Amino acid sequence: MKIAIIRLSALGDIIQSSIVLQFIRQAHPNSSIDWFVDERFKGILEKHPLINKLYALPLKDRKIFKVLQILLNARKNRYDIVVDLQGLLKSAVIAKMVGANTFGFDKNSLKESLASLFYRHKKAMKYSENIILRNVALTGFALEKDFGKDDILGKEPCFVADERAKDKLALKFDFDFEKTSPKILIHTGSSSANKNYPKERHCILCALLLARYKRAKIILAWGNESEKKACKFIIKDCAKAGIVLAPKLSLPQLIALSSMCDLIIGNDSGPTHLAFAINKPSITIFGATPSYRNAYQTPINKVIDSGKYISDTKHIDKSDFCIQNIDEKEIFTLCEGLLK
Repeated sequence: MKIAIIRLSALGDIIQSSIVLQFIRQAHPNSSIDWFVDERFKGILEKHPLINKLYALPLKDRKIFKVLQILLNARKNRYDIVVDLQGLLKSAVIAKMVGANTFGFDKNSLKESLASLFYRHKKAMKYSENIILRNVALTGFALEKDFGKDDILGKEPCFVADERAKDKLALKFDFDFEKTSPKILIHTGSSSANKNYPKERHCILCALLLARYKRAKIILAWGNESEKKACKFIIKDCAKAGIVLAPKLSLPQLIALSSMCDLIIGNDSGPTHLAFAINKPSITIFGATPSYRNAYQTPINKVIDSGKYISDTKHIDKSDFCIQNIDEKEIFTLCEGLLK
């Protein structure tokens, strides 16, 4: 069986979609799985052991002719199933160009309802439903399989860390792998300013962690210069040994570093979704985005939000900075529970 997965962007969404690969392989061990992705995010999927071919599309550069050429060549693969996990008009058009037997959500289950016109088979499921459950349910619908919560909780890590990258990073950060020396990775940024937990509160959280865990090592990670500046502020303001600034990390390095840490803390963004994907303890901090939809909670993957219910999951208010109201002591309490 030849299967095409359409999930173009962004980093966190791609990571959350990757869970379906192992379920497809379990259902059809001899299947061939290809993935279509925006070229900007190909790094997270390159060399994935469950992907036969990765099609990286130069969508950001608007190289339309090249994109069409790639898609028309891919159509020659004669896919048995094409699953659009993105659910946008753009991804639906790509799905239809790749193959005829397309699967997606119906018009009432999508942010862009016109996308449903390009699917041969349509599944009804509330848009507000948890994104992991939506990904798994749509894939199960395409394969005529019933994947559920037990499958999600029992999943294998969705990504495998590169051992050489792990060795280099362990040496760089002088990691002590004793149980009394927890390694905590904190990501300060996200795709939107109102999704970022305040750096001033991060300072207090770091101080609480270092007071409780004397031999802890806190690594602050960043993705752009603004986030790097915030990390430097935290280090300077906290003024304690045990906090270090990570270098600019490639996606394989991010996987490697995350796999060695005892706890990952961050906003509603790719790095904390990665922690869930590789079965590492995590705390995701939510403000104006819906925690019940955007993260899947497990005994080791926790969320914390402002207590405000986000009813409109299709249109997020970017002027809402309710994330600033979350008490760092509540995050610290979650940390204690996960670092036992």
